[in-house]
Amino acid sequence: MLRESREGIPLNKESFYQMDKVLTQGIQKKQSIYHIIQTHNIPVSKATVYRHAKFKERRKSRKVAIPKELKIGRTYQDFQELRETDDFFKWLEMDTVIGRPGGKLLLTFNVSFCNFLFALLLDNKTALEVTTKFAALKERVMDGGVAFHQLFPVILTDNGSEFSYVEELERDIDGKSHLYFCDPSRPDQKGRIEKNHTVLRAILPKGTSFDQLTQKDVNLVISHVNSLKREEFQGKSAYDVFTFTFGEDIAALLGCQFVKPEDTHLSPDLLK
Repeated sequence: MLRESREGIPLNKESFYQMDKVLTQGIQKKQSIYHIIQTHNIPVSKATVYRHAKFKERRKSRKVAIPKELKIGRTYQDFQELRETDDFFKWLEMDTVIGRPGGKLLLTFNVSFCNFLFALLLDNKTALEVTTKFAALKERVMDGGVAFHQLFPVILTDNGSEFSYVEELERDIDGKSHLYFCDPSRPDQKGRIEKNHTVLRAILPKGTSFDQLTQKDVNLVISHVNSLKREEFQGKSAYDVFTFTFGEDIAALLGCQFVKPEDTHLSPDLLK
C-alpha cells in the first residue's frame, strides 16, 4: 500500500544507534554505503542512509556580520555609483584563501585593471590579525616612499567577519582608502580576484595546509602567478602591466619579483 511505503522502518533507539555505529565504522574504512548494507544485512536502503546523514545537526556558523551602520556609504551600490561618477580604473579586491581549517591562511589583494596579485600570510582568521598585518604592509610601502591609499584609494571586499574592523582597514599613515562591501553571497561582484584564485590554487590546492609556509614562500607563489602571460593582455603578464604603471620598486614592496617566462612554475612542486 502507498500509505505503508511512507511509514518507514520501525527502529527502537538501541537498534538505531547500533546501525549508526556499524555505518560509521564502515565509512571510516572508506567502504561504500552499499557494501556496508550488504555486509551487515542492514534492513534499510541507501536512500535511507543518506537521509540519516543529511539530517544530522549541522555546525552553526559563528561568523559575525559586518555591522549595518558601518556599511552606510560602503555598499556595493555605492561602489557602482562611484565608478559611474569618478574616472578611476584601479581598485583593490580583497579576500582570504583558506589552508587547513583553523590554520594559517592568506589575505589576498588583486589589482583590478591588471589582475596583479599580492598576499599576506595570516596566523588566524580574525579581524585583529587582518588589520595588524595590513597595517604593517602599509608602513612598509610608506617606508618605500609612497602612501598605500594613493596607490589604491578604493578597496572592495566581502562580508567576512575578518573585515569587521572597517575604520582600521581604511586608515593609512596620512590618509585612508575607502572600503566597500559586496552584497552577501555575491562573490561574482569581485570576480577578478576569484578568478585569480584559481591560478593561485594551481600551486596551493584546496586542502593544502599553509602552516609550514613563510611570507617568503607566499611571495614566491605570487611572483610566479603574476608572471603568467595572459591572453587578455596580448601576451603580457600581470607583472608586466603592473610595473609599466607603477614600477618594479612598488611591485617589490608588495612582495613580488620578476620571474623569467621560461621559469614560471604553476604547480605544488614550486615549494618543494
